[in-house]
Amino acid sequence: MPLIERAARALAKSEHGHDDWGGLGRDRQEEFRQTAIAVIQALRVPTPVMCEAGHKLLLQDRGLSVGSSDAHDAWQVMIDAAVGTATASAGRE
Repeated sequence: MPLIERAARALAKSEHGHDDWGGLGRDRQEEFRQTAIAVIQALRVPTPVMCEAGHKLLLQDRGLSVGSSDAHDAWQVMIDAAVGTATASAGRE
């Protein structure tokens, strides 16, 4: 399941108190998807602490030669991919 849909379903479940995705109308599902996209886009810029954690994982735990700026850039590319895929999918509907 794509990240945006998982997030949209989680938002719907949080609002309704139970998983009723199938019982929601297409318009309401799309509202949750758009909210999920907005939240994920807000998370696009990682904090320095996040970058350092990614750097530690890659360098110390995995032995790869990258810096915290690489973790920063990788995070942004990952978010762009998640949001870009969702945006492209929504355009096809």
